[in-house]
Amino acid sequence: MNEEKASSRYRWIGLGIGLSIGTIAYFFGVLETVKFIMALIILRVIIKKPTYGMILYILSIPFVSDVNTLLIGIVVIASYCIDFIRTDSFKFKFTPANFFIFLFAIIIAINTFLSITPKGSLRDFAIHLVSIGIVFVLIHSKKSKKEIYLLSVVFTLTAVIVSIYGFYQFFHGVPMGSGWIDVSQNPDIKIRVFATFENPNLLAEYLIMVLPISIGLILYSKNKFTKICFSIGALIIFVCDLLTYSRGSWIGFAFSIIVFILLTDFKKLALFIPVGIGSLFLMPDSVLNRISTIGSLQDSSNFYRFNVWNMAIDILKDYWFSGIGVGYIAFRKISPFYIKTMSPYHTHNTYLQIAIELGIVGVIVFLLLVLFIFKMGINSIINGEDKFIKISTASYIASLCAILVHGMAEHVFFNPKIILVFWLIVGMNLSIYRVYKEV
Repeated sequence: MNEEKASSRYRWIGLGIGLSIGTIAYFFGVLETVKFIMALIILRVIIKKPTYGMILYILSIPFVSDVNTLLIGIVVIASYCIDFIRTDSFKFKFTPANFFIFLFAIIIAINTFLSITPKGSLRDFAIHLVSIGIVFVLIHSKKSKKEIYLLSVVFTLTAVIVSIYGFYQFFHGVPMGSGWIDVSQNPDIKIRVFATFENPNLLAEYLIMVLPISIGLILYSKNKFTKICFSIGALIIFVCDLLTYSRGSWIGFAFSIIVFILLTDFKKLALFIPVGIGSLFLMPDSVLNRISTIGSLQDSSNFYRFNVWNMAIDILKDYWFSGIGVGYIAFRKISPFYIKTMSPYHTHNTYLQIAIELGIVGVIVFLLLVLFIFKMGINSIINGEDKFIKISTASYIASLCAILVHGMAEHVFFNPKIILVFWLIVGMNLSIYRVYKEV
C-alpha cells in the first residue's frame, strides 16, 4: 500500500514538473526553457557541492556580464551558507586580517550611504559586498590542499582561454580605442588586445593576478607532463600580457616575480636579474619602445595621468576625512568642480582614489589589510614545512603584489570584474593561511 502511495505521489510530482516546463516553453520558448532547466541542474549541483559553485564563479568572471557574475556570486555565497546550516559545520575562523576586512566593509557601507550621490554609490557597494562575502565563505569553509590546488588550476585554465582569445584578436585585427596609445611615441603598435575585457589595461590587470599562480603550479607539479602543461599555460598568459602593451602591468609582474623568488628561493634572485635583463634583447622593438616611454611626459598617456593626479589632490584636500563616497559615479559628479580640462572616470591611481572615495581612514585600513595579509603569508612560509603551502602562499602574495604595483598607475577598483578577482585573490591568501594553521 505504501509503495502505491509513493508511486502515486511521484506521478503527481512528475505531472507537475511536466506542466511547469510546458508552461514555461509555451510563454518563453524552447531555448529559454532549456536554459532554465540547465540553471536548475547547476543550482542543484552547487548547493550539493559549493566548491563547484566557486569553480563556476572563477570561470564566469571574464566571460559573463557583470550583473550575471554578481548573481552567480550571490548563489555561491548562499550555497556555502546552506551547507554550513545543513552540516552544522560553521565555526568562526580567526585570521589576523579578519578585523580589517570587516572594518573596510563597514567603511564602504558608511561611505555609500553618506556619499554625495548614495544612489550612484550603490553599484560599487553591491560589488564589494558580494566580493567580501566570497572572502567570508572562503575563510570559513573547510579547505584542503587539494581544493586550493583545484581552484588554482581553474584560475590558470580560465586565463589561458582568455589569452587565446587575445591572440585571435592580435592576428585577426581588432579596432583600437582612441587614447589607448600615443602613436607619435609608439608608431609600431597597431593592436592592443583586450580579449573579453573592455580595454587592454583591464585585461592586463586580470592576467598579472593569475600569472604568478600559474608559475606556482609549475614549481609544485610533481611530474614532467604537468610541468610542461603549466609552463605552456604560463607562457600563453605572459605573451598575451605583452600584447596588451600595458606598461603598468609589466612593472607589476616584474615586481611580483622578484617577490615570488624572495619568498621561495632567495638565491635565485641573483640568477633572475641577468636573465631578466638578457630577455629584453629578445623582445620585439614595439615592446622595447613601449618600455622606453615609461615615466616619459612626452607620452600623452603619462602626461594625462600626471595632470589628473595633480588636480585630484585638490579633491582630497577638501574631502580627506569624510571621502566623497564609493565608486566612479560619485567621482564623476564632483570632479568637474576641480578638473575642468578633462573628464576622467577616476584618478588612475588606486591609493589616491581610495583616499578620495573613503577618506584617510579608508585608505589606512586598506593598507593595513594588505600589510597583515603579507605578514600572515611570510609567517606561514618561514614557519611552515609543507612545500605546497609555501609555494601557494608565495604565488598568491606575488599575485597581490602585481596588482597593487599596477594600482599606482591605474585604479584597480573601477571595473567590476577586476574588483571580483582582487577579492578572490585576498580570499585565497586567507584560505591558504587557514590550511597552514590546520595542517
